[in-house]
Amino acid sequence: MSSRQFTLPPAEGLSREIGFLLAGMDEVRGQLRRAIESMSDVEISHPAFPGAHSIGALALHIGEAEWWWMNCVIQGHELTDEDRMQPYWDVLKDPDGFAANGFSAGYCLERIAAVREDTRRFLASLDDDDLERIYSHTRRDKLTEHSLRWILHHLIDHEAQHKGQILMLKRLLGLSTEDLI
Repeated sequence: MSSRQFTLPPAEGLSREIGFLLAGMDEVRGQLRRAIESMSDVEISHPAFPGAHSIGALALHIGEAEWWWMNCVIQGHELTDEDRMQPYWDVLKDPDGFAANGFSAGYCLERIAAVREDTRRFLASLDDDDLERIYSHTRRDKLTEHSLRWILHHLIDHEAQHKGQILMLKRLLGLSTEDLI
């Protein structure tokens, strides 16, 4: 009988605990990348059923969420019209509109990789004590407060949930997911 060992060392260039959280984010991102990198332009943009989000739109949404949490909530960036012009912004609002953009799987992966690199650079400027810092923001007239540790965990959870959704959509489209689970 053969065995395989799986470990998750902290991401390099960061404090230890932040490095472990980023390593978790990167692990899920690698799974997402493997799930969609070989998809054709039609497969990435075609909804599995009417009203469903396309796989490409979900991938860009993952980038949008990470960008928003890291920039708007943590770094206090005020959303601009230029921000709203990014291809990932509000990408889920129009389920049928994504296909009109002609985005490839490679394009979607490049966009979310750029967001991740920005996240990595920012996190490298922090230390483990920063994980307990509380960040506040108001959404829909409700003030919420989150620690950096919670936000990074939430980003892992958010991407993992959408990765599962993407795998389900691939199955509905008749595409193989056998090597991915």
